[in-house]
This record gives sequence, C-alpha cells and structure tokens, in this order.
Amino acid sequence: MKTKNLLGKLSLLTLLALATQSCKKENGIDNNNVIQRPYVLYAVDKQGTLYKTNDGTNYKTIFSGDGTPIRSMTVSKNNLIIVKNATVFYSKNEGRTFDAIPNLNVSVPTNIKWPGFLLDVPKFKTVQLVNVSGFGGLSISPSHGEYYNADTAWTEAAPSTESLTIAGDDVLFCYSLVGSKLYMRTDSAAKWRQRDAGSLPKPYNFYLSHFGKTLIATDYDGLEGSWYSIDSGNSFKQYTGVPKTTLYATYGAFEKLLIGTDSGVYVAEGTKFTASNTGLAGLTKVYSIVAKDNYYKNDATKKVIYIATDKGIYRSEDMAKSWVKVKDGDHRLLY
Repeated sequence: MKTKNLLGKLSLLTLLALATQSCKKENGIDNNNVIQRPYVLYAVDKQGTLYKTNDGTNYKTIFSGDGTPIRSMTVSKNNLIIVKNATVFYSKNEGRTFDAIPNLNVSVPTNIKWPGFLLDVPKFKTVQLVNVSGFGGLSISPSHGEYYNADTAWTEAAPSTESLTIAGDDVLFCYSLVGSKLYMRTDSAAKWRQRDAGSLPKPYNFYLSHFGKTLIATDYDGLEGSWYSIDSGNSFKQYTGVPKTTLYATYGAFEKLLIGTDSGVYVAEGTKFTASNTGLAGLTKVYSIVAKDNYYKNDATKKVIYIATDKGIYRSEDMAKSWVKVKDGDHRLLY
C-alpha cells in the first residue's frame, strides 16, 4: 500500500513538473506568449501608400501615396527597394526616405503586369532586376539595390527578360516572352544558360514563381493556366482546376500553393486547384499573396497567410481554408 501511494505521489509530481515546464515563466513572463522573432509585413494600396505591421492588425503608414502605384518591392539586407512606373527607388531607413536610381542607368519596362521582375537573391548576395537595356535585359546589384550593373553572364543572351524567381533557394530562373525562352543560373560565378521548356505552350504571358524546388510558370491572362516543372525547367506539366481568368499572383509556402485570381483564391491539392474563398466577399480580386510566421520563446510557431485584394487585406490562420479581413481598402501588393 505504501508503494502504491508513493507511485501516485511521484506521478502527480511528474505531471506538475510537465505543466510548469510547458508554461515556463522568466521574470513573470509566459514564454508561450512571447514572440522571439516577429515578422514584418509591408502592404501597398492602390494609391501607392506604403504600410507596415508586425501583427497584421495594426498598420503604420510609412509614407502616403501620390496616386502612382508601387509595382514591385523587395528587401535586401537593411534596404527597402520599390519600383514606381519605370523608376527604382531604395531606402536605407525602413522607408522613411527614398533615393531614386536615375532612369539613364535603370529603367524597368512599364508593360510588365506582375511584380516578379525584382528579386533579392541572398545566395548570390545580389539583387536582380529586369531592365530595358542591358545584355539579356537584366541588371544586377551587388550593393543591396543602391546601384546596378548590366548582367553580362550569359552563354546566349535572351532578347529580353520579364520574370524572375529562385527555386529552393538554389537555382535562379528568368523567362523571356520573346521566343518563350527559359534560362537558369546556379550560382553567382555561373552564367545564365537556356533550358528546354518545350512543353510550355507559346506564346503566352507566363510569369515565374516557385513552390519549394518546383518551378512554376503561370499565364497571367489565364488562357493557359499554371504549369509546373520538377526538373529545373526541362519539362512542364499543367495543373488542373485553374480558372480561365486573370491570374494575378502565384505563391507557395507552408506546403501550400495558392493562386490569386479575379474570383478569389485557389489552392492546390496535389496537381489540382480548387477555390478556397470562405470569408471573402463574392468576386474578390486577389492581387498579392504572402506568408509569414512568428517564432515564440517556447519554440512554437504561428503560421499565417495574407492576401491583398480590391476589398481589403485578409488573413488566414488555418492554411488558407478560411479568411478574415484585417484591413479595409483596395490593396495591390504585399511583402
């Protein structure tokens, strides 16, 4: 009987220890609720106003819009880089002030409809940018966006370039609509070399994105939907279920691949897309998608997905199954 009571007491002490550990406090603070590494979300509305938030709910205006939309943006180390019309700007103080790159040096083609013409490439320690001039239509910045040089590292120059992505943090890709040509580059010392991409229909307005190491090519106009390659662009297969409407954004994160369209969000299960619009107003236009996560002191993570739409910014905390509006207004870009 004494042994039985002793075991019972030990079991109770073990449970209490586990409970205490899971709610461990330091200086009276519950580590379950302490964010160790918060995310930063940038949002841009139709007028070009730039906002910043660390929680997706409270937005701070970085600078007010002037009626000219921001077409693309990225962050390279401590610099914030944006593109308005054909001009590239960079900020070294989190967006409080911007300096322009003279258009004589860099001028982004104004006919590109998607934001994927500007890309920070941490592996190469450079920023890549589509430029009107230059060998292959690309410029490269070794200064986190403060100045640009022509990217001359080609085995065969593309007549122009309109889209960039880096798949699996390893391989950099660019696509040329002229001739529907795809190119890849494996490191900063390597040259761009052409891939086959013969199974992609042409000519269509394909822009590049990625889903892990899978390369994605999406027809912005929606006529040919979205295609994927698991062999670095040598061959492509088509996703099913993609609506034949404008496909504004394709984004992969947290083992989810999403497409923003004229009629809401579509999410892939395997190679088939289905609509996932619970919480969205009817016929919502989804222009931009981004995923963020918070890391807590107890090693837990909270994963969220945001979409910028013509009716506001929405957030999903259940892997894109449902959406909750967190900000009103017509928003076009997220980062």
